Amino acid sequence: MKWEALPAVRPALAVLAGRALADQLGMTAIPWVVALAACGLAQGGGWGRFLAWASVGLLAGWGSPGGTGLPAGIDRERPVTLVARRVGSWQADGEARWAPFRGRRLRQGTRVAEWRQRAIVTLGPGIAEPATAGLRLRGYMRRAPPAANGGAAEPGSWRLWVKAAAFVEADPGASRWQSRVDSAGDRFRARFEAAFAAAPADSRGAALGRALVLGDGWRLPAEWRSGLRRAGLSHLLALSGLHVGLLAAAVYLLAAPLPGGPRRLLTVAAAGAYLVIAGSRPSLVRAAVMALGLWAALGLGRPPLAVNTLAWLAAAMVVADPALAAEPGFQLTVAATGGILVLSPLLVRSWPGLPHGVARPLAVTVGAQLATLPWALPAFHLLAPLAPLWNLLAVPWAALAVTGALGWGVLGAVWPGAAALVLPVLDLLALPCEALSRLPSGLAAVLPSALGTPQSAALAVSLGRALTAAGGARVRLPWLLAAATLLTGGRSPPPVPELAVLDVGQGESILVRDGREAVLVDGGGWRRPGIAGRVLVPALARLGVRRLRAVALTHPDLDHCAGLEELAALLRVAELWTAPGWGGEPCAGRLLVSPGLAIRYLWQGTVLRVGRWRLLVLHPPPGDRRPGNDRSLVMLAEANGRRVLLTGDLEAAAERRLVAGHRAMLAGVDVLKVAHHGSRTSTTEALLEATEPRLALISAGVRNRYRHPAETVLARLQRRAVRVLRTDRHGMIRIAFEPAGVRRLSLPGSPRDPG
Repeated sequence: MKWEALPAVRPALAVLAGRALADQLGMTAIPWVVALAACGLAQGGGWGRFLAWASVGLLAGWGSPGGTGLPAGIDRERPVTLVARRVGSWQADGEARWAPFRGRRLRQGTRVAEWRQRAIVTLGPGIAEPATAGLRLRGYMRRAPPAANGGAAEPGSWRLWVKAAAFVEADPGASRWQSRVDSAGDRFRARFEAAFAAAPADSRGAALGRALVLGDGWRLPAEWRSGLRRAGLSHLLALSGLHVGLLAAAVYLLAAPLPGGPRRLLTVAAAGAYLVIAGSRPSLVRAAVMALGLWAALGLGRPPLAVNTLAWLAAAMVVADPALAAEPGFQLTVAATGGILVLSPLLVRSWPGLPHGVARPLAVTVGAQLATLPWALPAFHLLAPLAPLWNLLAVPWAALAVTGALGWGVLGAVWPGAAALVLPVLDLLALPCEALSRLPSGLAAVLPSALGTPQSAALAVSLGRALTAAGGARVRLPWLLAAATLLTGGRSPPPVPELAVLDVGQGESILVRDGREAVLVDGGGWRRPGIAGRVLVPALARLGVRRLRAVALTHPDLDHCAGLEELAALLRVAELWTAPGWGGEPCAGRLLVSPGLAIRYLWQGTVLRVGRWRLLVLHPPPGDRRPGNDRSLVMLAEANGRRVLLTGDLEAAAERRLVAGHRAMLAGVDVLKVAHHGSRTSTTEALLEATEPRLALISAGVRNRYRHPAETVLARLQRRAVRVLRTDRHGMIRIAFEPAGVRRLSLPGSPRDPG
């Protein structure tokens, strides 16, 4: 495919380049842009037209509100009115319900500002789902601040909590046509949701079908999602062009008796109807419009140029909605399609020794993965080297599963009795997901990464050149070495024992390592999944940790356990260390049955070695069956003559028992990890008197609702002249223990961004 054969690509790319440049330059006077366009048109030629089209992208970018925060003049501590449109379905979260929305405007007092970002809107208990998609909602805008573990990090999603039905009303500014489309889409979607909801709760096939048809992948078992992610197959759960293409192909085949024109029209109508049901996600819009362009070209008797269609479609979508360019869904769907169209032919020609039946599908998966690396790696922090091979097996299965799920959904909507009879077929199609979740980590290995966009782009270029360069191994080897250097970042473990308290928000996670021996004590966690991929994996990658000898669970609370459960499904972890008796707790129970994870139960008196670290378990005593925090695992860690007391979420009563049983052993602790995030129910005077620490470490979330750490605890520490370091103020805390007892502190995330 020659560049000269694709003249429409150049102006479209110029528009996209102008849009990207707008974010870097900031707001500039529009007359200058008009003058730039005029100069380009006057000059003529290739560069002149490029400048003219780039000015269109600049205008589009400057016409969109910049940044990802709240507009100037909007105070996050006061309630706001958000005018927004729902872009997904309502989901249950206990008694509350939530859905993704796309903002239009924010109002606070007399201040009204355009705001085109996405936000998760949660309706409090007792609030019925609104019938319309365009709404006015009043509440507080909040989002989790970015993790401060060193390096760039994205803050959490914006969230708006609505506490009363009086604060929800239809948006009178929504167009009548849009309201009708939304209403029709909700009715169609409700029929499909009712069909899947009628299936038995334990039907894995129905859960998979709901994910593939309606995009509700969060309902799948956590181990399924982790297995797909390890194999690089998460995209199969994201509604994309694959789903639209399968639906269009099925309708086109079924409509074979019709003449060409009506047949194509029916196919496009079916794709449009699916958009109404599933929602106008960027990937689906891109696929549907590209299908429309393909059928239009065939109807006009002209050869379709998919690259031209993709480029112009991406440019048109960005001009119509400039904020779309910053959304990962748009970036990934355009990049993946471009990789398939442009890179896969180059890869096929570079692999003449492979049979065409293998080379072509393999080139499609490799091309898509290479093209998406600059966006996917900074967003998800994992590289799955075997993903192209897994895709060779998974895409045919996914085609069957999507087709079966779509057919079952239609059958369930019109004939529920028949759908119940054929549900076992859907359950059978779900078996590969379950098998994938149980594979050993070596067969679905991932490489953690902390690369930003420029480095990820350089990695994609290096891998692409290694796969396509002519001249054999001598030519390709330097590119492979460049890729390996980028992936490792040149990081090697420190030469001395180290302890690091990671910033995981309102939770706790502590890394104890020496050389390549590393153990993670607790892993933080939230009610919604994602902390491992978003926080733990990039933090560990920046520290050069790519595998763990063990993860240690002090107790099964979600803010300590959930991250370990996710991490054990992603990285290579050899052992789980914990006290017995937690199997009945939901998170700990799932962690205990993680595939390939050996279990090692710890009691008081157990001694463990991690390189030069000596870990002595002080609590719980043998046979202890106390529930909750008072049975937290407590370890005394010692290296190079320095001692650190790791206390989990131990409460006051258990602290008194600990001091009574180990007073001599606790004397002269250098570093105290403050228990329970600095709660007022821990860190008693008795413990401080027994340990006499010089440094106290507190893991707590910024502006957390529990108001940790408590002022009373901070006052106790201050009276004893103990230096306090806190993740909510300093971010990650790293302590290197040099020989002869020298202690070296570093705060790679300080000063932290409050978000």
